[in-house]
Amino acid sequence: MIHVAIISHGHEDLLISTRLGGLLGQHDDIHLWLKDNLPSAKLKDYCHQHGVSYTDASAGLGFGANNNFLFRQIQNSVGFRTDDIFVVMNPDISITPDTLRQLVEEMQRDQFPLATLNLFKDANHLRTDANIRLFPDFLSPLRMAVVRSLTQAYDKEKITAPFHADWASGAFLAFDARHYEALQGFDDRYFMYFEDVDLCYRSYLMLGKGVRYYPQLQAIHFAAHKNRSLLSPHANWFIRSFLKFLSRKYFVYPRRTSGAR
Repeated sequence: MIHVAIISHGHEDLLISTRLGGLLGQHDDIHLWLKDNLPSAKLKDYCHQHGVSYTDASAGLGFGANNNFLFRQIQNSVGFRTDDIFVVMNPDISITPDTLRQLVEEMQRDQFPLATLNLFKDANHLRTDANIRLFPDFLSPLRMAVVRSLTQAYDKEKITAPFHADWASGAFLAFDARHYEALQGFDDRYFMYFEDVDLCYRSYLMLGKGVRYYPQLQAIHFAAHKNRSLLSPHANWFIRSFLKFLSRKYFVYPRRTSGAR
């Protein structure tokens, strides 16, 4: 079974218009789990009408804590079977069920427990989303001054075959459920930002390789990035989370001698 976790923060209109990212329907192998962080009666009714597992419990949690909540809910209600997959998916992702199934087939064939696919910012697949990146380091602030990004994206146009990237955006990550459990999920001490970097880094330390990226499998990420001006709360969360990750990478987590490629 493929269990897909979606967190809504006032995304009810988007989720309803896209039929939950294209995954709504009668699928024996795909089950949707939705946590409503800003409870909406309209979204609740829609989910109940279409067999989507809906909860608005514990509203206001951070990104990682919300996904951990849904993972535990699945564990406690139906349980995970061998080879079940747990997918973390943003509400602004659009993907076909067949693409999701193919991703799971590929990662299970390759016997790798963490994977992502090729995200684009538009329906015509013309504008790529930089969803796979290198781990940040102490030189990252210098990069910020030049290219306005603390993390360096891979050049996806040069990647034509499956590849292990350092980390992939939490907008879409597929886990073997046993691997997610072994990692103890996201560290919910990150309220927002870099919790996906941290989780991928812990996975890399465990496996010796990063996230398995499948460039031939494509989906859409209609991302609306929040304002990160120095006065915005998002900037504060972003900077604090970045410093938290760096301190853990260099002073808490064990070191590896080889890169994740």
